[in-house]
Amino acid sequence: MYLTDEEKRMLQGERGHIAQLCMQFLVEDCETVGAERLIDLDGTGDFHTPMTSLVTNYQFPIEELRELVDSGATFKIPTFANKSPFPYMSPMHGWKNCGMCPFNEEEYHENSMREEYMELYRRMGMLTTHTCTIYLSSTYVPTMGQHCSWNESSAIPYCNAVLGARTNIDGSFGTCFLGKAAYYDMHITENRYATLRIDSERKIATDMEWDVFGFLSGELSAMDVPAFVNTVKPNTTQLCKLNTALNTGGCVRMYHIPGTTPEARSEEEAFHGRAPKRSIMVTDAMLKEAYDKLNRYTGDAVDMVYVGCPHMNAVELMQLARKLEGKKCRVPMWIMTMPWLYNVAKEMGYLKIFEDAGANLMSGTCPAAMGGLPQGVKRLALDSAKQSYYITGCYPDEPLEVCYGTRDECIDAALTGRWRGQWR
Repeated sequence: MYLTDEEKRMLQGERGHIAQLCMQFLVEDCETVGAERLIDLDGTGDFHTPMTSLVTNYQFPIEELRELVDSGATFKIPTFANKSPFPYMSPMHGWKNCGMCPFNEEEYHENSMREEYMELYRRMGMLTTHTCTIYLSSTYVPTMGQHCSWNESSAIPYCNAVLGARTNIDGSFGTCFLGKAAYYDMHITENRYATLRIDSERKIATDMEWDVFGFLSGELSAMDVPAFVNTVKPNTTQLCKLNTALNTGGCVRMYHIPGTTPEARSEEEAFHGRAPKRSIMVTDAMLKEAYDKLNRYTGDAVDMVYVGCPHMNAVELMQLARKLEGKKCRVPMWIMTMPWLYNVAKEMGYLKIFEDAGANLMSGTCPAAMGGLPQGVKRLALDSAKQSYYITGCYPDEPLEVCYGTRDECIDAALTGRWRGQWR
């Protein structure tokens, strides 16, 4: 592979041990994916913290990170951290009433908020958003064509497809610190054109249809770049549901919705004038099968309801508050959002509505990231394909039953303690 003189000097250790380690990591990354060179990033970065900053062979002790930070080193590009993927990060808000040890303990919460890696990264310029939807909370997003290095699975297609910026699933300490990444896949224009046409018998329109369609499309897409036809123009909530579900069912880095996404003003433009390599018609039976796969329950009595995966945006919080106002939940209900929206919800009066209804507004994490649910929860109702798939993995010994459906069906379950969801 080709390296510039500056990159060679870093590889030889002339810019310090950590820069050398990062460059070794990037060179190996290039060799693994077949990239012939690195590209200078002009967009933004994102990576999970604290311990997945570099793969195992390229980790460095926290003492070296302290020295680096004390020297005045900063990240080369605007860098964001979403919520910690490890089951020890306390919720930022709502932890007192979550009913789950040790997260509802004050000492544990305070220690979690003082996590040293996070503080050191902040001193380097990282914005620790504590949310999986960094693209909604950062207030600073890359523009079309800018090269980025992101890591959060649902954020990858948002960056590529919705924003028209360019990233692979490679966000790390190394890419953000050096401002460089392997030049392959979605950084290259030729690789961004659609190769798979996914049609649907049913016009994809509702939130849950986008969710289930996304989960199924992820399974069907393999490494192809799909173009979706016969859909309505998705709103922000539906785009987020599509993105999270795509990378739960599969590994979709890029997609096109002709007439909606910026690199596909038409179907012809999505495919760059070429015929698709594959075409798939999604039938109602296939959607029903995907829906059934996300549901695993044997009875209708629910122990808990959870909504907010991906983290709820401001409009979703407003709509939920309207539906819960003046009502009482019969079972615990968790509502998850991004930290910066918690105080907005408080100022708008939504927090009081939730509290009066017996629901708990939380921020900065999710049940899967926390590693489970409060003791005694055997059957959970939720409205997220991603969380339905992920949360059951936290219960290998005693399987958790999951009732998956619409937001309204989840609200009904919270108010009645019964699940009445069905595919329509």
